Amino acid sequence: MRFGAIVACATIAVLGAPPAADAQVVSSFADLQSVVHGGERLTITDNAGVVTNGRLIALSIQSLQLSVESAVPVDLPGGSVAKIERVTSNARKGALVGLIAGAVAGALAVALTPCEGSCLGPGKGTVILPVAGMAGGIGAGIGAGIGAVTSSRKLIYLAPGRSADVTVLRP
Repeated sequence: MRFGAIVACATIAVLGAPPAADAQVVSSFADLQSVVHGGERLTITDNAGVVTNGRLIALSIQSLQLSVESAVPVDLPGGSVAKIERVTSNARKGALVGLIAGAVAGALAVALTPCEGSCLGPGKGTVILPVAGMAGGIGAGIGAGIGAVTSSRKLIYLAPGRSADVTVLRP
């Protein structure tokens, strides 16, 4: 029973902790320099409502440069940017959740197998850790796959005088 309590506590500690990257929304490019780093995936919405997705190449007080899927980097002046969102993959968190769930399921499967001394082969104590490890590895792979196809966006920059849901009505 002690193993289950340890796994439950570890799961709560890992999944319940807030991400370290949770920062407040900034409203100036000068403040933005401490929030984003080169290579991060961003979604930029400009004042006209045009959305650009790419990776940050460079950031200055007046502008930012993104690498987009086309070969030519895009330069965006600070005055034309309405909001910036950080795009993050959930693959790492999915792998961690899958690892824990798989390991627990594997250990429980061995522990709950009915075998009252009539089973052939090694005892439960001998196989519980290898089975938990294999099931955890399978769970981690499945969790990473699911996490990789999902992504989350977090608002990190909002131009002064703008609301978070920037929409432009065109005639």
